[in-house]
Amino acid sequence: MRDIRISDDVASILTADKINALRSGADPGPAQCVRCEQPADADAEPVSVVVVRHPASGGGMVANVLFAHATCAPSAVSDSDVVFDIAAVMERMRLVPTVTADDGPVTAGLLMEPLFPGVEKADAPAHAYLTRFLRHGLPLLSVHDVDDLVPVPRWRAVLTSGERPHLLRATITCDGAALGRRPWIVAADAAIVVDRDRVQAASASGVIRLYAGLLGIGQRPDRDLRTVLRAVGTAARRGNLCGGLIEAVLIGT
Repeated sequence: MRDIRISDDVASILTADKINALRSGADPGPAQCVRCEQPADADAEPVSVVVVRHPASGGGMVANVLFAHATCAPSAVSDSDVVFDIAAVMERMRLVPTVTADDGPVTAGLLMEPLFPGVEKADAPAHAYLTRFLRHGLPLLSVHDVDDLVPVPRWRAVLTSGERPHLLRATITCDGAALGRRPWIVAADAAIVVDRDRVQAASASGVIRLYAGLLGIGQRPDRDLRTVLRAVGTAARRGNLCGGLIEAVLIGT
């Protein structure tokens, strides 16, 4: 089990599911220490959970869940006067790698969802980010579209080698010039852990299957293929999923 430091004050803010996910699930994985701003890896070193409470732009309170090296800061709750802008937070994306096989060759995939603060009080409308995806040419997916993605021009995933084996850095971009929009860095230098098969699949095909929406997969400790498919299907049925086949560029992998 990871050495995740969670104080009583922090535990009173987080849900039980969130605490269990931090101790034994997929999160937080590689993160940035909020004190020294250097990489912090919860799978390899003691990490403290730090909560900063902000007034929300629409009223109420938002608790932002952050991480620090245990040697840099203890687990604690603090208050900030800075108003928390939900719209700005929704621009931060979490990437989760996956693969799909179906009846053809293995294809690498990425699940992309907004990196919301880790408490239920931080509600945000799903349509805010879906609208932006649609404006940049990433189509809305129905349940029938999930297995038959279409190529999406101007969208690209750039994958580079990370700091340790099986770690890649992924950047998702959209060139909006053809749509009269400025280039958009959708996800920047996000850390993802992958095996060699997924890298080879992306290299061989030159494309990645991108599913973007309110998936809830980032908070799940189990990310097996069945769980992934269920999350994708649920998001599509609720009208909360965009996606397509986007270009994959591998550098030094």
